[in-house]
Amino acid sequence: MYTGWKAFGHKGYEIDRKLRFDERYVELEREYQPGIEPDEMASLIHFNSTYADFIDRRYRLRGMVATAVYLLVVGILLYFYVFILFKIVIPEYINVGIRSFIIDFVFFSVLFLLPVVFAWWLGLRHDFFTYTHYPIRFNRKTRMVHAFQHNGPGGVVSVPWEQAFFFIGEGAHQKYIRDLRCHVLDGDTVKETFVVGHYFDDTQIKRIKALWEFIRRYMDEGADKVMSNPLDHYVDTSVDETWTNCYVHVAASLGPTLYSIRYLLFPVYGMLTLTRWLVFKSSKVPEWPPEIEAESVIEPDDPNRWPEPKFSGEFVNDPERDARLLERMKQFDK
Repeated sequence: MYTGWKAFGHKGYEIDRKLRFDERYVELEREYQPGIEPDEMASLIHFNSTYADFIDRRYRLRGMVATAVYLLVVGILLYFYVFILFKIVIPEYINVGIRSFIIDFVFFSVLFLLPVVFAWWLGLRHDFFTYTHYPIRFNRKTRMVHAFQHNGPGGVVSVPWEQAFFFIGEGAHQKYIRDLRCHVLDGDTVKETFVVGHYFDDTQIKRIKALWEFIRRYMDEGADKVMSNPLDHYVDTSVDETWTNCYVHVAASLGPTLYSIRYLLFPVYGMLTLTRWLVFKSSKVPEWPPEIEAESVIEPDDPNRWPEPKFSGEFVNDPERDARLLERMKQFDK
C-alpha cells in the first residue's frame, strides 16, 4: 500500500534506472477501450476545459492506521517519560543529590525519547508538516502532465502528454495492489515515477482502466467528450482539511461492513478522523509554480467547469445523482 512513499520504513520509487523488461510492453493504449466506460474513481478534484487535477495514491493513506499507531506509541512513551520523571526521578533527586539525578535523567531520556525520535524519523515526519495533497494536473491546452512534489524550484515533475509512459503498476510489497502509474523516460531510462488516483487490488483492474479512459478522453477528445450523462458532471472528492472530509474518508476506507457498526467502533473512527485532521492541519496547501498557474487560466464562461463539493460525496446526496452513480458502478460487477 505504501509503494512509492518514503514513510513507515518503505522506499520511494526506483528511478535513474533502465526500464525493466516486464515494463516495456505494458504501456496503456491511447485509443478507445471496448467495454470500458470512463470513471474518475473518486480521484478527481478539479475539472474544466483547461485542466483536470487528480489526487495521488498517498492521499488515501494520510493520517490513517500507520500514522495513528505511531502516534499512539509516541503518546504512551511520552506519558511514561513524564510520569517517571516527575514521580520518581525528581523526588529521588531531593534525597540523593544532583549527580544521581543527572544519571537517572539521561538514562530515562534515552530509554523513552530515543524511540520517539525514531518513530518521527521513520514515519511521522513524512505525514505531518508536509502537504495536504500532491496533485497531478493534466493540461489540455499545453498538452502537459504535471506532478506536484513540493513548493519551490524543482518541485514539479512535468512531461508532455504524448511522451508520458502510463501503465498499470504493481505494489512493491503487497503484490496484489495495482495503480495507474506513470514513468517519465529519457530514452529507456526512468527519470521519475508518479501515480494518479487511488490504488486497487488485482481483482479491480477494470477500475484503473476506467480511470485511464477518463483521462485519455479528456486529453485526446475534449472535456465535453468525457462523460455523456449530465448527471456525471461533478467533482466527487474535496481535499479541504475539514472534520467532515476526514470522517467521510475514514468511513469510506473502513468499508460498508464496519460502517454498519460504526457506533460500536466509535474509538476507531474517532482516532483515525482525529489523526487525519491533525495531519492535514499541520500541512501546507500545495502551490503550483507561477508558470504553470499562468498556463491554467479557466475561461469565465467555461461550460465544462464541473462544480466542486464542500465535502467529499456531497453531490451524491441528490437522489438522481446517487442512482446514476450506482448505475455507473455496475460495469465493475461484470
